[in-house]
Amino acid sequence: MESDNAEQRASRNGTTRRRFLKSGALTAGLLFAQPLRKATAVEPAFSERRTLLKNGLVVDGTGKKGAVGHVLLRGNTIEAVSEGPIDVECDTVDCTGKVIAPGFIDVHSHMDWVLAIEGRADLKAPFIAQGCTTFVAGNCGHGVAGFRRNSPHRKHINPGLFGEFDLAWDTMEEYFDHLRRIGLSHNLVNLAGHGTTRLSMRWDDPSPLSADEMKELLRLLEEALDQGAWGVSFGLQYAPGIFATPDELKQVARLVAKKGKVLTVHARAYSSLSPGYKVELFGGTPHNVLALEEMIALARETGVRLQYSHLMFAGTASHRTYRQCLDVIGQARDEGVDVMIDTYPYHCGTSVINVVLPAWFRENLPDNFHDEDALKRLEGELSMMSPLVGFGYDDIQITNANHPDLNQYNGLFVSQIAEKLGVAPFEAAMMLSEKGGRRGAWVLNHNYSNMEIIDALIQYPACLFMSDAVPAKGVKNPAAYGAFALTLQYARDRKLIPLEEAVHKMTGASAERLHIKDRGFLKKGLAADVTVFDWNAVRDHNSVADTDNAPAGIHAVFMNGKQVFKDGKVDQTANAGAVLT
Repeated sequence: MESDNAEQRASRNGTTRRRFLKSGALTAGLLFAQPLRKATAVEPAFSERRTLLKNGLVVDGTGKKGAVGHVLLRGNTIEAVSEGPIDVECDTVDCTGKVIAPGFIDVHSHMDWVLAIEGRADLKAPFIAQGCTTFVAGNCGHGVAGFRRNSPHRKHINPGLFGEFDLAWDTMEEYFDHLRRIGLSHNLVNLAGHGTTRLSMRWDDPSPLSADEMKELLRLLEEALDQGAWGVSFGLQYAPGIFATPDELKQVARLVAKKGKVLTVHARAYSSLSPGYKVELFGGTPHNVLALEEMIALARETGVRLQYSHLMFAGTASHRTYRQCLDVIGQARDEGVDVMIDTYPYHCGTSVINVVLPAWFRENLPDNFHDEDALKRLEGELSMMSPLVGFGYDDIQITNANHPDLNQYNGLFVSQIAEKLGVAPFEAAMMLSEKGGRRGAWVLNHNYSNMEIIDALIQYPACLFMSDAVPAKGVKNPAAYGAFALTLQYARDRKLIPLEEAVHKMTGASAERLHIKDRGFLKKGLAADVTVFDWNAVRDHNSVADTDNAPAGIHAVFMNGKQVFKDGKVDQTANAGAVLT
C-alpha cells in the first residue's frame, strides 16, 4: 500500500507522534494512528477536529486541470482548498505524489437494501476500499420503500439477498429513520422504485392498473418523493415493470418531471433481439435501439430528466449497435432532451435469470413451469438467443442459485450445470428459474460488451460511472470491489480521457446530474468526502475466476470528515455516512 506509516513521517519531520482516536466504538485492532500536533489533555470534539491533506495533486471534480496543493478538513466540511501553504497545527496526511479528489459517487447502485442490514460492515467495506463514499440507490424499479401500508405482499418484496432483516417500514421516511438508527457506512441518495411500489399494491398481476390503482401508485410515489427520494426508477425487463402500459409510464414520468427530479430506467431491451418486442426475422430496428428510442420519446414528451441506466449490449450480435445507440442519444441531446447514460468497465453485470423470460411466460408463473405447451414455446424462443443474438447459456453464470439443492453450482455457467445434471441447458435454466425464488437465481450475465465499447463509453461526454453491484451470497460481482479503480486504470493505460475528466465523471458530474448540492467537488463549505489515490498505481485485481479482490492505489478515504480508509484497511465501525435528502 502506498500510504505512509507514522514512523516514515516522523523520520521526515522529527515532530510527529502517534495517538489513537478515543472512540468507545473502536476496538484496538481497528484504531487508526493519527499524527499529533502537540500534547493536549482533552481531545477536541469532532466538529472542531481538523485534518490537513497536504502536497497532493488537487483534482477538484470540476474537470479543470489539477494543481499541487492542500485541502483542509474541519469536522464534516471542507474548510479550505489552496495551492499556497495552509498554516495550521492539526493532523496531517502527506499526499505527495497522490491525487486528492472528491469521494467517488456510485451513480447506479442497489445498496439501499444492504445498508438496511444492521451490522455486516463486511458487505459495505469493499466500496469504501475503492474510494466510493456515496451511493445512488433504488434503481431498476426495485426500491426499498414507498409501499402500500399493511400490504399482504411485504414479505415478497425483500430481494432475499441475505435475509438478515424483515421490512420494518413502509414509507421512505420510515426507512430513513431506520438507517439513522443503525448507522450508515456510506452516504445515500435514494430513489423510489416504481416496480416495488406497484408490487406492494397488487403483486405480479399483469393486467393494466385501474383508474383508482393508478391514483394510488402516483400518490405513493409522490409521498416518497416528498419525503426525500431523489427520483423514481423503472425496471422494464422485470416484473411488474414489464407489464406497465405506456400510459402508466407516462403518468409516472410526468409526476417526476413536475417534482423536478430524475427518472432512471432499466429499459425493456439491452440486446438486438429480446423478449420485450415483437421479433422481426428480416430487418427491422434492433430491439435495444427500440428500447432506447421508447424512453427518449417518453422524456421528450414529459420533459423528465432521464438517466438511462447501465447502457450495455448483451450478445455479440448486439455489440455492433453501440454506435447507433450513441448516435440516437447524441441527436436527442442536440434536440434538447435531457438524457444521460452510465456504465461500468466490466463485460458482465448482475441480474436474475428470469430477465431472459418473455412477458407472456411470466404472466402465468409458477404454473407455466409445469405447462408443456408453454415450455415448448419458450424453449423454441430461447433456442434462438445464441444464433441470433450471440448470447446463450454459456454466458449466464450463476452467482447464487438461492436453493439448498442448487447452491453447490454457484459460480458455474448454466451450460456447465446442465452437463453436471445430465440435462439440456434449457431444463437447467428452468430449474434455476423456478427454484430460485420469484426472480429466479441471481446471475452474472457475460458478453455485455467488448473493449471497443468500453473505450467508447468511458470517452462519451454524457456517460457517468457506476458499479451496479450488490455483494450477495455466492460468487461476487467484481464491480463491488474494483469498478472505480478499473475505470481509472483504463482511462490512464488506454489513454481514453485525462485524469481530471475521469474524476469529474465519477464526482462532480454525477453530483450535478442528481442535483446534489453539498458534495462532488473540493470546495470550501462542501461536505468533506475525499478520496486520495495514486494515479500511476491505481489498478483492479479481479478476473472472471477471482472476483473479490481489493484494488491497488487507493491511499485514503474520508467521509463527512472521518477517515474511513487508511493503510489498506477500512474502519468498519465508523458509520460516517448520512442520508441525503
